[in-house]
Amino acid sequence: MIFFKHRYLFRTGKWYKPILALPNSPYPIQKPAKALRFAIVITLINLLTVSAMAKAQQINLNLKNISLETVFNEIKKQTGYGFWYDKEDIASANKISVSLKNGSLKDALDQCLKNQPFTYEIFDKTIVVKRKAKTIDKKTESRINEIEIRGSVSDEKGSPLVGVNVSVVGTGKNTVTDEKGQFSISVPNVNISLRFTYLGFSAVEQKVDKDIFLTIVLKEEPSTLNSVDINAGYYMVKDRERTGSIAKITSSTIEKQPINNILMGLQNRVPGLDIVQQSGVPGSGFIVQIRGRNSIGSGSQPLYIIDGVPYPSTGINTANSSPILQSSNPLSLINPDDIQSVEILKDADATAIYGSRGANGIILITTKKGISGESRVNANISQGFSQVGRKIDLMNTEEYLSMRMEAFRNDNLSPSATDYDVNGVWDKTKYTDWQKELIGGTANVTNASVSISGGNKNSKYLVSGNHYREGTVFPGSFGFKRTSAHTNLDFGADGNSFKANFTATYSNSISNLMSTDLTSYITLAPNAPDPYNEYGKLNWNYNGLPLVFNPMSFLLYTIDANTDNLIANANLRYRISKGLELKTSIGYTTIKREEIAKSPLEGLSPSYGPTPADRSSQFGNTSNNSWLVEPQLTFEKKINNGKLQALIGSTLQQTAANYRNIRGSNFNSDELLDNIASASVFSITQSDSYIYRYGALFARLNYNLQDKYFFNITARRDASSRFGPGNQIANFGAIGMAWIFSEEKFIRNSIPIISFGKLRASFGSTGNDQISDYQYLQLYNSSTAYQGIPTLITSRISNPNYGWENNNKLEAALQLGFLEDKVSLQTAYFRNRSSNQLVGTPLPPSVGATIINANLPAIVQNSGWEFDTSIQIINNSNWHWSTNFNISLPKNRLVEYPGLSTSSNSTLYIVGEPLNIKRYLNTYVDPLTGLYVFEDVDKNGLQNDLDRYLNKFTGQSAYGGLGSTISYKLFSLDILLSFSKTTGFSYLNNLSYAPGYFSSNIPLNNQTKEVLERWQKQGDVSDIPKFSTTTPSYLNFLIGKSNGAQSLADNSFVRLKNVSLIYKLPKKILSIVKVENAELSIQGQNIFTITRYPGLDPENSQLISRLPPLRTFVFGLKVAL
Repeated sequence: MIFFKHRYLFRTGKWYKPILALPNSPYPIQKPAKALRFAIVITLINLLTVSAMAKAQQINLNLKNISLETVFNEIKKQTGYGFWYDKEDIASANKISVSLKNGSLKDALDQCLKNQPFTYEIFDKTIVVKRKAKTIDKKTESRINEIEIRGSVSDEKGSPLVGVNVSVVGTGKNTVTDEKGQFSISVPNVNISLRFTYLGFSAVEQKVDKDIFLTIVLKEEPSTLNSVDINAGYYMVKDRERTGSIAKITSSTIEKQPINNILMGLQNRVPGLDIVQQSGVPGSGFIVQIRGRNSIGSGSQPLYIIDGVPYPSTGINTANSSPILQSSNPLSLINPDDIQSVEILKDADATAIYGSRGANGIILITTKKGISGESRVNANISQGFSQVGRKIDLMNTEEYLSMRMEAFRNDNLSPSATDYDVNGVWDKTKYTDWQKELIGGTANVTNASVSISGGNKNSKYLVSGNHYREGTVFPGSFGFKRTSAHTNLDFGADGNSFKANFTATYSNSISNLMSTDLTSYITLAPNAPDPYNEYGKLNWNYNGLPLVFNPMSFLLYTIDANTDNLIANANLRYRISKGLELKTSIGYTTIKREEIAKSPLEGLSPSYGPTPADRSSQFGNTSNNSWLVEPQLTFEKKINNGKLQALIGSTLQQTAANYRNIRGSNFNSDELLDNIASASVFSITQSDSYIYRYGALFARLNYNLQDKYFFNITARRDASSRFGPGNQIANFGAIGMAWIFSEEKFIRNSIPIISFGKLRASFGSTGNDQISDYQYLQLYNSSTAYQGIPTLITSRISNPNYGWENNNKLEAALQLGFLEDKVSLQTAYFRNRSSNQLVGTPLPPSVGATIINANLPAIVQNSGWEFDTSIQIINNSNWHWSTNFNISLPKNRLVEYPGLSTSSNSTLYIVGEPLNIKRYLNTYVDPLTGLYVFEDVDKNGLQNDLDRYLNKFTGQSAYGGLGSTISYKLFSLDILLSFSKTTGFSYLNNLSYAPGYFSSNIPLNNQTKEVLERWQKQGDVSDIPKFSTTTPSYLNFLIGKSNGAQSLADNSFVRLKNVSLIYKLPKKILSIVKVENAELSIQGQNIFTITRYPGLDPENSQLISRLPPLRTFVFGLKVAL
């Protein structure tokens, strides 16, 4: 028999029109006209046959108050016809009574289903009972014609967004995404648009067209003043409600920079935060200051806290570490991809709750956590390269030899036998670009990360791994490798009465570097001999004369360092009752480092007559272990029109550090330098152990009145083992207030353009114990033996009164938002005064000791203005353009220093001037002689400190950054310009030798082309003295360049700090490759610098011997599965 087959499409939930088909065949008839005629004839025959058969049946029924199913069973017994029906439907039918004598099947079925919502059809020997079709109105018909749209919403990293509002444009219909970031909504079966909105993200409108599954990616918009959660360390606070000065940088900003240290990602992005990278060597150090230098002698580094655990701010290198490693920074051990956000705490209100540890500001680092939903895998791989971005314009061979010969003429001399560069021993036609040879290489950069996360409302997890490798621009295969793993587990009981969070971050880094930065030797004479001979060995002989210096020999003096780092933290929370919570943070940090510094015999010139005793290695082991326990009790309660929050807690911390260094010498071979057991002579050169213990009680009281008035009080009582008995305990605290005046009716009515306005102020006191351990104790050093008996001498006498440094901080700030916060402005004035300075004071020889650590009654003041503004210029479905600008105007001043004129610091500091003031002689080049002369101020015929009357400031008077983000559909471009108005050292200060002078031992005699503006004849006026080869002229130059004000220069600069271009793959490609999200990127760092400074790096102008921060480009692929 032929019948009509219906098909149901599960994707849309709709029945489609019937298709004519043969029985038991999946194939529809292909010729509609013939098939239709054939079907009609056969169907009529079937119906007539069935009708006849039905009429032939005689049915007798007499049943009362029974179910339909019972009646159907009785009919089946009498006729042999089977029934097909939905049992649930039939069970819901009303019970019936039926009386029928010699009736037909049709009569029986009609009587049974009378007044019931069912109808029937007879197919062969089967009776199909089904519900009657309902009549529908136009509204219902419209609903039936709707299609269901499903999809997912995530952020740019592929993480699902929960609670995104999904609305049908032009209607009031909407829904929200679930915990997996997924949604489902019915829309008319016509072209229509959906709008996706989420707090903190740019809204997106998407046309539906024929797509029934949408993948939506929301972009994080610039933070508004009202929407950002701030981590203040011991508590969380909304940005609009904070009373302290706290800045925040999120992972969306960090991930757009090709960096190996999080500090590089913070440079020039936060007002008041000054970060200078000291070297371009991977793993090198940074100078970090928050609102300037507060102390004369004690540390000025901020406190670093990672996931609630204090982290070292300085390296833990051993005594044998190279200058490169001595400037290392522990944060290079942390993978920036694992970091979710960084908060910078600056004023007293934000830092006083940390007491003495927060005197120089605090940098809080929060690592990434798991996100609820199905397991998600994110992978990120990038490959790039780094090179020196700027080079010095040095003389070529022709210019260099011309300078040398002019020097001989000025001195009325001729080249001597040791003037190899001009007397024909060295090739006068040869030219070597030593910048290219020594620092002109390409450092390859590889970074690969993968993470998996997921969970539900009660538990979440994240596990990630990373491998980072960076080479150097030096010759050879030197570099830095870091392998790390990060995990975070979040648990919570139903009702959130108990929560537990566990975080662990482990990394292993391997550093293989030389002991000396080859940048020191880029001023080699351009015609100096090749470093390697024809056999590829170090060249120690040229034209039959021995060479005692070869820059490539330093490549053999290597330092291998292996560092393990672990940060672990457990946070436990228990809600005792509504508004009352007990929590505890337990943390542990360990850093262990092993170093081997090798000095092979091959690296020494044979002219020195080296022996096996000169072949040596130093083996260093250091460790730094710290644990922390911080129990806390928090309380929260609504009182009238306000909300009261209270916190009380305590801190127990211990840090143990150990330093061991063993020197081995007299090895039989350079190949055995890795094995200390192969040395014939051993000596312990360092063996130190330190224990630092710290304890505290702290409290916070905060009151929020009507969401307009905010009061915050913090207090802390610290105890430190670094001070003498009776001075180990100190009290600190702060008060902060804020008024959101934009919530006042009179402001809203009179100045409607202001969408947000807040005034805040704070004042408080913090301490400082950033000094070495045991400084209050007496110290003895070993001295020469007396009659064969070792002796000790006192080098530092004890001072039990050695106590805390104190820092009083004051701030007033204004925050404004205009046009629904599309324009925001923050400005702050701060003044920090540090007193009771911790310094070491030299003693006269008659005391028998050289120094005593004491508290000076000096006062150092840091003040200044900070401005931070952001503007959303364009923000629609296709285009987004925002820009931000920040600038800091710092001012440092020594306010008081009683007894300065008679102290050992009398030549270093001046009351009323900045700490980094320099006192210079008035030096100038004599137009008659071409040599430096000095103004004798006191007319005594001698050069002394009384002649130093020129006070010159060195440092920054302004710095900041200008950033811009432009996105169009799938493309996004981020740019950051950094700038600094600074006075630093001139190129003269960095010259190793006087122009024209030559040293055959270490011939670092080349000069910048700036010296061509030198004095040449009587009457010339110049800052550059005449070229000369004599030692007196050389010494005259050294004194002049070091003591004269011409050694300073305006080294201001503007730098294209960062560029990031990202392309997100369209969903059509994503569906083909079966991934949820993918993006391609190209990123650049330190791309170019505009400055008058002719050296390598205007930020490090005083150090020509250090490799500058490198120009880096990387190409990346990021995928979310």
